[in-house]
Amino acid sequence: MINANDFKFISSIAYFKDIFIVSFIGVILDFFTTVIGLSQGFVETHVNYSPVNAFLIFALANLVLSLTLPRSKKWKMGALFISSWSFLGVINNTLVILGLFSGLII
Repeated sequence: MINANDFKFISSIAYFKDIFIVSFIGVILDFFTTVIGLSQGFVETHVNYSPVNAFLIFALANLVLSLTLPRSKKWKMGALFISSWSFLGVINNTLVILGLFSGLII
């Protein structure tokens, strides 16, 4: 039986769908730049790196935000900012591939 909470969950997903898309694009681009770097002889410093796990972490964080934050543009922009953190891996990988950054030394 469907109740009012089910509709809140569905509307939360619909309201924040662009935030999920931003996270997904960031994780996919991070994966592609990681593959390019690995094919050029670089080594992944995170031995348990998985794009699936990365997306699940961002998706779970976005889901929690979509269920708890009020429906206002300010809060949506904050959640969009957090989801854009998935692009940090892309920036790091691109700088390493271009030789502008040596990467993390561990």
